Amino acid sequence: MKVYAEPKPLGTSKFEPIRFVRYLDEEDVFEVGFDSGDTFRVAHAAVRRANGLSGQSEVDSVWIDAEMRAGFLVRYRNGEWADCAWDFVREAPNPKA
Repeated sequence: MKVYAEPKPLGTSKFEPIRFVRYLDEEDVFEVGFDSGDTFRVAHAAVRRANGLSGQSEVDSVWIDAEMRAGFLVRYRNGEWADCAWDFVREAPNPKA
């Protein structure tokens, strides 16, 4: 079983570039890895809620902001978009595995 990093209290994490992000459809979470090797999980519902998106729609694609690697973007099949910053990932509570 993969070990996930513990989130930091709000406002205390330090910037680190994102190395990878992937959507795990079976668990409805995003798995985000950083250059340090730390890996975090963020609930899909939390990303949708933070972006003011309602309802359910299928994830079409996910990619990292190429210039700064400071966040990732999500495109949905219904045309909606969501973004997620590095600090949201590092400070959000991990969903239960």
